[in-house]
Amino acid sequence: MKKLIIIITALLIALNTFIGLILSGYEPFNYLLANLSILLSSVVIYFSAYSKIADGFKIGLSSLFIFTGIARFFCMVFMPDTLINNIPLITAITILLFEILCLSASIVVSKKS
Repeated sequence: MKKLIIIITALLIALNTFIGLILSGYEPFNYLLANLSILLSSVVIYFSAYSKIADGFKIGLSSLFIFTGIARFFCMVFMPDTLINNIPLITAITILLFEILCLSASIVVSKKS
């Protein structure tokens, strides 16, 4: 499973970078941040899959993190290249914090049971 997560991450980042280099409307700022989003999603999924939490949490969290990762990816793709009044950036950071909170809460709950 470890190798599969790493291989899929590498393929998605390579595909996104390739598309970013081909399409003129896909700015480097956006595809680099989208690559970062893919990498962060993979790290969160990796930690949820290999942490010492219950199997039900692993399945649920991995599914949730895939969907939130896709949402965060689209926030990064359509984000303007300014930091002022950047709603997609705020949304992406909020999604990432939600993912970290869910993973932390599941670890705490699993340790208590």
